[in-house]
Amino acid sequence: MAASNWIQALSEPQENGIVVFISGFLLALGLYHLLLFFQNKNRSYLYYSLYAFLVLAYTFHRAKHFILADLVADYRTYFEFLSDPIKWLYSTVYMFFALNFVDFEQYYPRYTKYLKIFLKSSLGILAILFLIAVILKNKLILDKAYNFFFLPPVFFLSLCILYYIYQSKSPVKYYLLIGAGSYLLITTYSHYLTYTGQPFRILFYGATAFEMILFALGLGYKQKLVYAEKNLWQELVIKEHKKNLLIKEDLTKKLGEEVSHNKKQINTLKHEKRIAEQKKLALAYSKQILQLRLQAVQAQMNPHFLFNALNAIKNFIIKNDQKKAVVYLSKFAKLIRIVLEHAKLSETSLNEELELIQLYVDVENIRFNNTINFNIEVNDDVYPNSVKVPPMIFQSLIENAIWHGLAPKTGEKKLSMKISTNFPYIKVIIEDNGIGREKAEEIQLQKNRTLKKESMGIKITEERLAVYTQAYKNKFKINFIDLYNEQNIACGTRVEIYIPVS
Repeated sequence: MAASNWIQALSEPQENGIVVFISGFLLALGLYHLLLFFQNKNRSYLYYSLYAFLVLAYTFHRAKHFILADLVADYRTYFEFLSDPIKWLYSTVYMFFALNFVDFEQYYPRYTKYLKIFLKSSLGILAILFLIAVILKNKLILDKAYNFFFLPPVFFLSLCILYYIYQSKSPVKYYLLIGAGSYLLITTYSHYLTYTGQPFRILFYGATAFEMILFALGLGYKQKLVYAEKNLWQELVIKEHKKNLLIKEDLTKKLGEEVSHNKKQINTLKHEKRIAEQKKLALAYSKQILQLRLQAVQAQMNPHFLFNALNAIKNFIIKNDQKKAVVYLSKFAKLIRIVLEHAKLSETSLNEELELIQLYVDVENIRFNNTINFNIEVNDDVYPNSVKVPPMIFQSLIENAIWHGLAPKTGEKKLSMKISTNFPYIKVIIEDNGIGREKAEEIQLQKNRTLKKESMGIKITEERLAVYTQAYKNKFKINFIDLYNEQNIACGTRVEIYIPVS
């Protein structure tokens, strides 16, 4: 009998204060999670809060001795009319909460899209049915629509959602699975008892309280995970920041070393540049000095040649040989003009130098009645217009050959120049068939003259070549060779000149 009374008391929750307790419990949870939503901006708190308020709206007017129930006591009829729409609404909000709670869209974006379309469509249908029910003042329309149109697919979708949630990797899925699974089973059984005439609504309130507690625990655990993840990220950020600081210090150190190294390189380059500029300047000065020395040497050579040439003209005038004097003077004037032009130059082409030598020999040959057979031979491997030599460099050698070798000789007089390539030199051979250097020296001694004056031209030539070849890697060479016949009698002189070309 006692057990029967206990069961009877539980079957009437409106009378025993259970509804009051559940209603207050839902109000407290709804307000608390609404505040959490404003603090965290997480929709799960908002859906939870709305779900709690809607369940409260469905239950609180049934309670006795509850302040909220007393406030709406005069409107109980309206709340009973809104009973099915409220159940429709909290079921819909419930599904939105479930999807958001486990981040269903993260795992099943396509299914989430279709579920949201269904839920939003069901809200639109509810609005239409509600207007029709109000207009017709027929509560039964909403009751039938909820129980036979809305509840079956929602029950089926709930089972599907629970299955997919179970398959997901959500860390809070078991809170939802246990709470929702218990709620579905218990409330289904409660609805069955209601429609079979055996209402035992304590089951509904118990399932609701158990589910709300699990969901609240799940939200707390989810927030804990968020804080843990946030702390982890903060630790990672701090760790990364420290790592970046170390990298920054290392980079700063390396940058300092690189800047120091670059400064040293810059200073080295500046020093090298300064040395290079000094070398360049020294080379320019050396070149200027070289040109001045060449001009100075030429200034010593030219009066010597002019003195001999003027003496020749004087001899023609003394002999009263006007024809030879005119021819000689004409060629001499041309030669003087070329010599004066070349005096301004530090170098000239081999071709121009050979033309000058040919003209000089022609002038000298007039004085010897054209008895000197002079020949110039240039090998095919020599390009006279490209090869550069000091101006009038061969004149003094030709002059010596004529005046000291051929002039005292009787009979045939030969003088030749042969130019060939002997890399890295241009080789020039001046050869005569005169009396030889030894005999020429005897003649000069007999005239009580030293060879100092006659050798001045050769000395000047050597000095000019020495100055000219300072800028060359290879230096000049001059070789004097005495020629003898089979009887060992002097029969001429050969001079070999090697002038560097590179």
